Order: sequence, then C-alpha cells, then structure tokens
Amino acid sequence: MSHLLKIVSAGFFALIIGLGLASPAAADVSIRDSVASDLYVREANPSVHQLEKQFAAFWNPNIGMDPKIEVSYHGSSARPALEMVMQQSKTMDFFSIQGRVVEGPTVSGDSLSVRVNGVMAGYPATTMTYYFVREGGLWKYDWKRICQENQCSGDPDFGY
Repeated sequence: MSHLLKIVSAGFFALIIGLGLASPAAADVSIRDSVASDLYVREANPSVHQLEKQFAAFWNPNIGMDPKIEVSYHGSSARPALEMVMQQSKTMDFFSIQGRVVEGPTVSGDSLSVRVNGVMAGYPATTMTYYFVREGGLWKYDWKRICQENQCSGDPDFGY
C-alpha cells in the first residue's frame, strides 16, 4: 500500500508542477552569474529577485566601476571610497558570495530599504540593511546611509 501511495503522490506532484500551480524555490543569485545590466533596477517597487541580482552584480569583481558608480547615489563623489572597498572584493567571486534578502524591501516615496544576508559558500556571513534613493527612475545605493546604519569599518567618506 505504501508503494502505491508514493507513486500516486509523485504523480500528483508532477501534475501540479506541470500545470504551473507550484514551482521550485528560486536559487540564490551568485555574483559569478551576474552581469552589469543587473545593476539597473528601475521598477517603482522592485522585487526581491531584482534586488538580489543587483547586489550580486555590484559585488562582482568582473564588472567595471563605471556602472557601479552610476547606480550609487552621488556616485562620482563616492567613487574614491567605493574603489577602495572594491579592491577588497576581488576574492568574492572565489567564495561564491550571494545576497539573500531576509526582510523587505520597504519603499517609501523615493527611498527603499532592504535587509540582506551576505551568504558565503552557502552560509550566512553578515546581515546588513541596504538603503537606496530613487533618482531619475533608477534605484541607487545610498552608501553614506548604509555605512552610518551598519557601522562600516574605516569610516569611508562618500563625499556627501
């Protein structure tokens, strides 16, 4: 009887998946798989997946600084501090860093906050709140506020 129950259960589950009524959980977005276009989040209410892709793209050492500066609030004045931070991120691809949203996103006008677990090799390494400002229809990292809230080491100067 239990063998028949397993077969019926497996068949029922396959039917549900086939009809699109259930789907497997989304996998974490690895920085290794990110591309520069993932940085540009324009939706008024971005999805968790969009923000995780943006996080991955930002920390991908294979994506140049110019698009990262473009998606940073006051990016040109923040560039020296961001370049210093990104010098330390060159090994992140090796460790398969991922960002997993654990709370949010919360949108209030042109401000957005989201709590993210930095995941390294499948294990949560750090949790931070990221803040964004929507400028010109594009969500941009507010690095000054991020560092104020999360007490970034070295007290970086973002120029604003």
